[in-house]
Amino acid sequence: MTAQGLNRAAARLLAVIDPDAVVSDIYSERGSEVYDAMIRGDDSEIREILRISRRSTGRILELACGSGRLSLPLARSGRETVALDTSPRMLALLEERANRAGLPALRPVLGDMSDFRIDGEFGLIVLATTSISLLSAAERRTLYAAVRAHLAPDGLFVVSAHVARPRDDDNEALVVSTGDSEVVFLSDEVDAAAGVRDVGVVHLRREGGVLRAEAFSSRVALIDAGQLEAELREAGFVVRGTHPVRFSEGARRIAMMECSL
Repeated sequence: MTAQGLNRAAARLLAVIDPDAVVSDIYSERGSEVYDAMIRGDDSEIREILRISRRSTGRILELACGSGRLSLPLARSGRETVALDTSPRMLALLEERANRAGLPALRPVLGDMSDFRIDGEFGLIVLATTSISLLSAAERRTLYAAVRAHLAPDGLFVVSAHVARPRDDDNEALVVSTGDSEVVFLSDEVDAAAGVRDVGVVHLRREGGVLRAEAFSSRVALIDAGQLEAELREAGFVVRGTHPVRFSEGARRIAMMECSL
């Protein structure tokens, strides 16, 4: 990471566009809004999760739900859906969309996916978008314990991870349009020795002929499907199947694990 907290590619771009720009966490209030705009229209994992959801009954819980990319389609099935996230801004965006869509069965909850307590049990618990990589090894252990405590005896736990552990040279960069005069530059840089991936986001917008920039960063753990499966089995889950995920072209391959008690 650079002194600014950004990876090298994002820092180089920011140095050219706006060296004085403030770097914030991607899950800050403003970062949440940029992230939401960046993933708008992304339908990856939705088809696979909806297919698995039909093999379950009862309430649904999505962990690290963000602004509802998956919670909203799940709630449209008519089942009560609880959507948990640590970001108040993400949950506010989700609640606005649920109200507009007429989905009273969708309930946003502010909470930590690594240690949550919600009344009742769930027939389906979802942790998608490889969000498990946001947790440390200790936090993953408490996550598995919390999921076990909330999962119905015949329930399903669905969690996704990258198929293979990235290498040091397995870096990616892409540009996403978020509006008529706005784009986002997203870059990933892998440090295999440290077991982390540094994510840098630079949001560019034109105001009165001047290019402005905002920057956001995040550091996530390198967890591949093999490691995830071993952890799940050690935590007492039965891995019933691993499903490939249809994902955007050029993105790393994702595997979705379907588990039960």
